[in-house]
Amino acid sequence: MSTRVILAGGGTAGHIEPALAVATELKKIDSEIQCEFLGTITGLENALVPGRGFPLRVIPKVAMPRELSLSIFLWPLRLIGSIGKCVRIMRGADVVVGFGGYVSASAYLAAVLLRIPIIIHEANAKPGWANRLGRFFARKVCVNFQSVQSKWSDSIHTGMPLRRDISEISHLTPDQVTEIRERKAREWGFDPSQPIVSVFGGSTGSERINDAVAEYLISRNGQAPQIAHAVGLHNTLPITRTGYFATHYFHDIADVYVASDLLICRSGAVTCAELAVVNRFAVLIPLPIGNGEQEANADELMARNSAMMVRNALFSGNWLQQNMSMALEKALSYRSVMREIVVMPTAHTIAEMALAIAQSQSRTGQSK
Repeated sequence: MSTRVILAGGGTAGHIEPALAVATELKKIDSEIQCEFLGTITGLENALVPGRGFPLRVIPKVAMPRELSLSIFLWPLRLIGSIGKCVRIMRGADVVVGFGGYVSASAYLAAVLLRIPIIIHEANAKPGWANRLGRFFARKVCVNFQSVQSKWSDSIHTGMPLRRDISEISHLTPDQVTEIRERKAREWGFDPSQPIVSVFGGSTGSERINDAVAEYLISRNGQAPQIAHAVGLHNTLPITRTGYFATHYFHDIADVYVASDLLICRSGAVTCAELAVVNRFAVLIPLPIGNGEQEANADELMARNSAMMVRNALFSGNWLQQNMSMALEKALSYRSVMREIVVMPTAHTIAEMALAIAQSQSRTGQSK
């Protein structure tokens, strides 16, 4: 009977992409392994997971209330309903690998009820509540940042599971980099010999970032850099003009990193992990919600002098007008220095860990 692995992590690309990277490695190790994803009906996983060839099982979305309201009293009932759905889906699984987000808490608690071993991966410099909960039940706890490992003594520093096309950027030859930049420049209608800035606000986009870019485009002068801008999957697409290209989403983010001189973006854990291995400087605008994890992520890159941070409330078209030249100068200087980039084989490490635990679980079950 083939090994069955449940991967829990949905809502945004930051939770889904690491899970997909691990699932891909599992299938490479053993093509007979069954990898099933848990997600919600509204999350980005509905597009990404089936698109990579993996089955997606949908459970109710149960978000932790962040303020006093009626939802606080309804939340326990919704959580119980979600756990019940997970129990029905997960029965017979050999291991659960969770990456945080809306679906993970329900999956962890269902796994405890079903006595299925758990592995968690914490991507952020400031862990979210789902993984703080899951940690107490997990067989293995993997973390992206060493600062988290120093606080969670039972954890293993594995780094971030990255898509293969991202992890291989550091191995590109100068000719390959030039070819990718020229190809993307043609696609965007840009001059590859001139600076290129890429802007994105996550899979759903950012109203603050989009508005700032729109204001900047009105006031920018003739020396302004070319801008490629992903506005978000469900946002209205601005009109493309000379030196400005707009799209809903960067599906080929690896090529975007290679083609760009400067990135302007949120500081989600996956984005920061990707920036750390692509040798690109970034202006980071942390999303001011949650438990402050995006600001903590940005602090990690700033400590390496590979980013500057702007608070969400201060980021505007006027800020871009005043600081774009300085940020681009820092970016070009940063890119010009060759660095030794170590890409940890995180996805493979977690995949082997999951398989070993699943096989141990299977042997234990057969001996009973």
